[in-house]
Amino acid sequence: MKTSLISLLTGFTLSVSAWCDEAADAANLAALQKSAAAYVEAFNKGDAKALAKTYLPDGEITLANGTVIAGREEIQAFYEDELAGDAKSSAAMEADSLRFITPGVALENGTLHITDAEGKVSSHDYTAVQVKQEDGAWLTASVRGEAADKAPPGDKMNGLDWIIGDWIIQMNDSETKLSFEWSKLGPYIEGSANLARIGGTSDQVSIRIGWDNARKGFVSWSFDGNGGFVRSDWSANGNLKWLMRTQGVTAEGEANQYNQVCEVEPSRQSFKWIIRDHTLGDEIQAEQALTAVRRPPAPKGMKPGTAPSATE
Repeated sequence: MKTSLISLLTGFTLSVSAWCDEAADAANLAALQKSAAAYVEAFNKGDAKALAKTYLPDGEITLANGTVIAGREEIQAFYEDELAGDAKSSAAMEADSLRFITPGVALENGTLHITDAEGKVSSHDYTAVQVKQEDGAWLTASVRGEAADKAPPGDKMNGLDWIIGDWIIQMNDSETKLSFEWSKLGPYIEGSANLARIGGTSDQVSIRIGWDNARKGFVSWSFDGNGGFVRSDWSANGNLKWLMRTQGVTAEGEANQYNQVCEVEPSRQSFKWIIRDHTLGDEIQAEQALTAVRRPPAPKGMKPGTAPSATE
């Protein structure tokens, strides 16, 4: 799996990268870290009530669209809505800078990283005012979040970690072997497809998948051995489901366009692949419904894509 700082985070990291005055003694920093850890733990458990308790009774959340959520009761209701049916999402926090306005009031700027059930990371800046309590604990008086997602492409690509490895698609007259691995050149996934037909004919396709930060979605390119190619723009269509709008040209220069639907089984051991609305030049092609099943890793020393299939 492609790793980075964000994908390795499991809790709160307090890194005062801007500056922190003399009031930021070890005890205060430790207490602030404990408070942030309580927030992360409550979020990862899906506990809206515990999340609300990390705020002052009259604490506030200001959303990126300007909406203000005030008081613990409203804050708890907000988190209940946010976390409903989404227990698999997890949070991690980084405090990038910390400034003590008074010994008991701190201004914190940081980043909240959310990893969804598919493994995709989104990162959002926040500014929080923290207030020290009589018992030494710190609670949040107010927090303002930013809408812009600043997670780098490498972390977005973690949402496709399930595809890494070898797959096989078997039909009556053909067999396709798929292999995917992390690229050594950057935040991409590189893959290949080898189609073998009864009678000895075969086709090979090379694939590269990346993240389009303008569209905020995955993008892939496929090139066949004859000189044809297509580009596919991915759109999330539910949990581990994507719709891909694909267009390109054949080696003969004919327009080639179609839609693809990819639906991954919860076990991540197989996925359904449907090709529909396919036109090749002026001709309409039949819809195809395929199932790819994960293959065991290739024996040591054997290149990906050459492992024996179940029919060999």
